[in-house]
Parts: sequence; structure tokens; C-alpha cells
Amino acid sequence: MQKQIYQIILNLITRGILKPKQTLSDTKIAAALNISKSPVRESFKRLEQDELIKIMPQSKTFILPINQEKIDGACKLREAIELLLVSEAVEYVTEEDLLILDSLVDKQQQAVDRNDKEEYHQYDVAFHHKIAKISKLLDAWNVLEKVNIYMNRIRYLSTDRDSLIGLSIKEHRQIIVAMKEKSKTKAKREMSSHLTRTRKALKKLF
Repeated sequence: MQKQIYQIILNLITRGILKPKQTLSDTKIAAALNISKSPVRESFKRLEQDELIKIMPQSKTFILPINQEKIDGACKLREAIELLLVSEAVEYVTEEDLLILDSLVDKQQQAVDRNDKEEYHQYDVAFHHKIAKISKLLDAWNVLEKVNIYMNRIRYLSTDRDSLIGLSIKEHRQIIVAMKEKSKTKAKREMSSHLTRTRKALKKLF
């Protein structure tokens, strides 16, 4: 129950439905879900550890504003991990893996054609997750999931997410080509270019 409540509140924060500085009430959330306050409070503690909310005992709990320094650090950590993952993935990638990656990028394009930005983002995450699976370093992906929380807040709070889509599909296809060629150098270069552009776009949105 605690995990479910945590995920619900996390999604509300990252999607911008719960706004920075907005207060949270464990009493109201518990009543709305018809549960005790205990799992809600445990969820609050975890969200505070994620530096998404601030709990002020005997006072209030509220959503923390987006922190530029936190975003910069998250981007740098993501880039370091993703370069490691794609480099390792080159060692293990199979023809079947490449077909799946191609399929995920095709689905991204289809989502863009339908102007479905939410689905586009889901397939974007799936593309990078697949590379992590190929690399056999899924523990590193667990770190990335937490890092991506901070970047997703900017994506959802922005009224214009098109700048985050931009050249991503083309860049993903270039990463796949490098993996097909079994070139670690090229794969890392293409991934670095992709992530650098994303970081700059996020900074502009912030």
C-alpha cells in the first residue's frame, strides 16, 4: 500500500498536477483512499528523501520547488550512466535486440504523428531501458529512474514540450546504427550528442 501511494503522489508531482509549494494533507489523502494515515505518512517520508516534498512537523507538508542545481546534477549523472550502458550494450546486443529497438523508435514516430506526447515519452523511456537490459547493468537503471524524476518535473510543467522531442528520433536511430556496427566509440558519441541536446533543452525550459 505504501508503495502504491508513493507512486500515485510521485506521478502527481512529476506531471505538475501537484504544484510547487502546494500543501499535502495525510488526513485528506487517507480519507480519499479510505485507508489509515500510516502508509500515507511513510510515503511522505520517502518523497522527502527524494527531495520532492518538505515535511514540517506540527505544521505542514508541501511540494518543493524545482531546483536548478538538482537538475544539473541529475543531467550529469544520467549522462555518465547512459554512456556506460550503451558502451556495454554494444558487447551483448543481438539481432533480436536491434529489432526491438527499431520497433520502439517506430512507435515513438507513430506517437509523434498522432501528437501523443505522453505515449512518445513512454517509448522514449522504453528505448533507454532496453539498452540498459542489453548491457546487463539493470542496477544502474534503478539509479537512472530516480535521476529522471527531477528532469520529468520540467517536462510536465512546461507548456511547450516540443523542444524536448526535436531530433530525438533521429538520434535514437543513429545510436542503433552504431550498435549494429559494434562500435563503442560511435555509440558513446551518438548517445553523448543526444543527451547533451536534451540537457540544453531542459535548461532552456527551466
